[in-house]
Amino acid sequence: MKNYYEILGIRKDASTEEIKKAYRKLARKYHPDVNPGNKEAEEKFKQINEAYNNLIDESKRKTYDEKYDNINRSGATQTGATQKRDYQTPQDAHKFDMEDVERTFERFFGFNPKTKDANIKTKKDNKKKNPLDATDIFERYFGVKKK
Repeated sequence: MKNYYEILGIRKDASTEEIKKAYRKLARKYHPDVNPGNKEAEEKFKQINEAYNNLIDESKRKTYDEKYDNINRSGATQTGATQKRDYQTPQDAHKFDMEDVERTFERFFGFNPKTKDANIKTKKDNKKKNPLDATDIFERYFGVKKK
């Protein structure tokens, strides 16, 4: 994981003003317009922008600090595998559940996509045979009555 504080050359407890000042100084130095054709300066400029965008926003900074501290406490190295695992960590908190998708689909469309059974609410409504029947919507919003 990149050390944004090191990239900007600031302390971890730097204020917002110190972050802005360091960013402006480095951005002027490594800007692509000042260094045309210099790939190293362009890459450094991208890193500076990434560091600034993550540290200037308080919520992003707090999240970054927590992640960075956790990695340093666990003694992890900066290998590609560690970085990849780090990016997957927030998603692990919200596991993907296919059953949840099916229930949402059933609530929205009125039938289960696997079994093609209409849900209970649709079964009670005898006048609707098709769970996708939108007659009542048209009647309500367009003032048209079906004969």
